[in-house]
Amino acid sequence: MHITPHTRLVLGTQTAVFVVLLVSAVIMLAWLSEHYKVRWDWTAAARNTLTEPSRELLGRLDGAIEITAYVREEPVIRQSVLQLLERYRRYKPDIRLRFVNPDLVPDEVRARSISAEGEMVVSYREREERAKTATEEALSTALEKLARADTRWVTYFSGRGERDLLGGASYDLGKLGAQLQRQGFKLHRLGIDEAGAIPAESALLVLAPAREGMPAEQADAVLRYVEDGGNLLWLAEPGAAGGLEVLAQALGVRFEPGVVVDPTTGVLGIAHPAFVPVSAYPTHPVTANLKLVTVFPHAVGIAWSQPEGWQTRGILSTGLRAWSETGPLQGELGFDDARDVSGPLDIGIAMQRTLGDGEDRQQRVIVIGDGDFLSNAYLGNGSNLDLASNAFNWLAEDEALIDIPVRSAPDVAFEMSRTGAVLLRIGVMFALPVLLLGSGLLVWHRRRRL
Repeated sequence: MHITPHTRLVLGTQTAVFVVLLVSAVIMLAWLSEHYKVRWDWTAAARNTLTEPSRELLGRLDGAIEITAYVREEPVIRQSVLQLLERYRRYKPDIRLRFVNPDLVPDEVRARSISAEGEMVVSYREREERAKTATEEALSTALEKLARADTRWVTYFSGRGERDLLGGASYDLGKLGAQLQRQGFKLHRLGIDEAGAIPAESALLVLAPAREGMPAEQADAVLRYVEDGGNLLWLAEPGAAGGLEVLAQALGVRFEPGVVVDPTTGVLGIAHPAFVPVSAYPTHPVTANLKLVTVFPHAVGIAWSQPEGWQTRGILSTGLRAWSETGPLQGELGFDDARDVSGPLDIGIAMQRTLGDGEDRQQRVIVIGDGDFLSNAYLGNGSNLDLASNAFNWLAEDEALIDIPVRSAPDVAFEMSRTGAVLLRIGVMFALPVLLLGSGLLVWHRRRRL
């Protein structure tokens, strides 16, 4: 073909127009991708997209969400957290993520009881919940608890020298109360003059030990509350039931005389024998994730029967060598077969029953023979805080994960026979290079002929 100046001008113009159009198309695509985000999830069962329950949940949260992920400088774990959060940000962009290396902030880790790599603290409207793992189930469950905060009332009595859930003294429960508020519980104090009835809004009632016995009017209100299906956390102490003998009889509970002692506490560096450690836990939602020892100062043993309709089981038990000491806790202690009660002893029980109110709702009760383990002085010991959190969530019926549909994935694993693997290796190492070399020679030969 003979190329003239006119032909060169036409070809140059065509090339210039093509370049301009190409650059314009690239710029337009970049602008569209920045302002209009469209994604397609082609994985089997749409594994990279949030399920419908999680999307509905995000629609109910109208404020910003702060997430702190405690992860060391591990790119694999951090990437999995980022990928999970990206799914949520598609539907709620105001989710902010902050990574914290737990090795650099040990005080913060202890204060928040962080126990697992990749654990996340989710903050919403000055409340907190924790997601133990970087999964949709765990994170959506934490968000669900934060969304339902206004419905979780914790009612407790005040006015008889009880341990105060907002108190700052060493024997009070103020640290626990602050943690419950961060988790979305609403604390409701019930004074002596309000003892006529427990508020219907209460998700659970806490009976903390008091210096004075409970008046008959309050005891009757507690009994009616339990008989009507209310959830209860009863923190008892050695000694009499403090005016709650009728409640103990209704629940099939009897407190052993004396104080539980354990001679093996010296192994853990605990000098006082009345500080009872518990390290073995049964399978139960209240004790499911406890990894450390829980410590109970001055506990009382609990003997129990199973009232009609109730399911009762021990969830906190002493070792075989423990016993209930009825004598003074002085000098060399030894088991007296005539007066003391031998171990193992239950110091915590969980009860539940199905109410016949047409909704098949579960009523739940926990009785623990110690109030000190939740006090400001001892809450930080071992897994005490985790036990408390589990107990309140179980009683408030918030221990179950949000219902995330199970999505099966047939394309998770790629399996190949040995013959197929050999053929693939031969194709990559020999056939493909020969094909590319032949194509190159063919193109070179044709160009030489032009």
